[in-house]
Amino acid sequence: MKLNKEITLQQPPYTASNGTVVKPEPITYTELDITYIIRPITNTAYAQINGIPSPIMLFENNNMGIITLTMDDLQNILLNKLGDDPQTFLQSLFPKTLESDPDGPGSILSGMIATMGIKTTPTCSCKRHALQMNEKGNDWCDQNIPTILAWLKEESTKRNLPFIETVAKMIVQRAIKTSRRLKAKNVQ
Repeated sequence: MKLNKEITLQQPPYTASNGTVVKPEPITYTELDITYIIRPITNTAYAQINGIPSPIMLFENNNMGIITLTMDDLQNILLNKLGDDPQTFLQSLFPKTLESDPDGPGSILSGMIATMGIKTTPTCSCKRHALQMNEKGNDWCDQNIPTILAWLKEESTKRNLPFIETVAKMIVQRAIKTSRRLKAKNVQ
């Protein structure tokens, strides 16, 4: 699909296995290489764009009838989803990373915990919770310290690590305070 104007998307930064933060080069598109996926059993249709990690749901019908959409129909639905600002829509399909918001409260808390020798694992919910903290922001974190402490306690129990609530609360409050300071500094 040819685009009306060129768009540039930025893949999120990430930490490589050697610990360095990798900032991928932006990707510029003048056209989109699209694969349409139709699943008659679930009565759904998706568009998968080459270079974009998440598929785009085009059609979902709970009546379980057979999809009778043409390729033109699918392309029109996709164009409608892309809207007036395809760059913003497509950028939203890239996953969020802690490195995308290094000054976020979740990123800072993760870093503080990592300096104590406690690292995230593929099976823990640490990264998901840290991303949630970044997304919801410092005010939410400040108002939901008991929730964050419950997350930390649950993970420490899974790992058979001691949990001292007053210390954990102090660390969470410090992460929020540091995040506020760094974000205020970056605004100026």
